[in-house]
Amino acid sequence: MKALSLTQSFHIHPLFFLLALSAFLTGAFYEFVILIALVLIHELGHYFTAKYYGWRISRIELWLFGGAVVSEEHNTRPFHEQVRVVLAGPVQHIWVYVLLGFLEMVYGPHSLLSVAFFYNSLILLFNLLPIWPLDGGKLVFYAMNQFFTFQQSLLITLLASIASMALVAFWLTIDGRWTLAGLLLTAFLLIENALEWKRRTYTLMRYLLFCTYRDCNKLKPKYIKVEQDLLVRDVLKNIRSNRNHLYVLKQSPSLYIVNEQECLHAYFEKKQVDLRLRDVPKMAL
Repeated sequence: MKALSLTQSFHIHPLFFLLALSAFLTGAFYEFVILIALVLIHELGHYFTAKYYGWRISRIELWLFGGAVVSEEHNTRPFHEQVRVVLAGPVQHIWVYVLLGFLEMVYGPHSLLSVAFFYNSLILLFNLLPIWPLDGGKLVFYAMNQFFTFQQSLLITLLASIASMALVAFWLTIDGRWTLAGLLLTAFLLIENALEWKRRTYTLMRYLLFCTYRDCNKLKPKYIKVEQDLLVRDVLKNIRSNRNHLYVLKQSPSLYIVNEQECLHAYFEKKQVDLRLRDVPKMAL
């Protein structure tokens, strides 16, 4: 696989330059440089960890007040990879704290060091909020996938995300801490959550399509007793992440197990979405 050049991976939002101009005109240029440097360090942590595991990275985006590593593989990789890639961003702030502490010991207190400490803490804590698509929101999704179906996990994550935003908004209102940046960032996160909710069916279909061609032999088997009249489309709605599903048919004359791949084959290749599980073996003949 050809590696994606880092210099070709950056996409900068046009409004980013407006923020830079604003910082320059208001005399906050050094603060702006510190903020962007910390955002880049955070995102490069995600980027290099993802590249280490062979993820396909589309680009690194720099927004008005943050950034993101864009990849289609967040839902299709092993659990340990997903968690490590997500945590690789927040972990970078630890060595930044050490570096800032060292600089303060050597050169003494300085206003820019105080700004760097503040922004480093702000970016770290903000990204760990359980809000989609922040790092905290993704960790919630991966954790839910260990206990619930893929579809249920996405639903729980988005509901938790909206609830968390409501709580943060309530706190900002009560404490009088709203700023223009906060309003714009909240609007962006609301739009992202609304879009993710709207395309949740597409997200599930894309995951099922990935499952069709993955190697299930390396996955933990999960035996599930199901009614033999259950439809293929209903079975696949309850699929779980990083599992090899084996469906044991109830009330069958003889013990028969329908595997996940047979159901996916019937769904995508044969277009038999309303096929009963008891008829899946007949289709393969």
